[in-house]
Amino acid sequence: MQRLRRIGRAIENGIVGAVTGTVALVSRMIDGLIGLVGHLSERLDAKLAPLADESRARHRREGRRQIDPISLE
Repeated sequence: MQRLRRIGRAIENGIVGAVTGTVALVSRMIDGLIGLVGHLSERLDAKLAPLADESRARHRREGRRQIDPISLE
């Protein structure tokens, strides 16, 4: 009977360890993805900043421009 309990505890400990390891791995993957998205967002902002500056300068020079509506014909 004692052997069955030991085997049961060993299996339980193995399952708990596997679940804990899986959760830790998924957590690290999510942290890595958040870091990657943050890095890519900063790069995109850096590339879009000059375009935004040009757009503001053009708006100051020329004023607001009307957008031509798209006809479906």
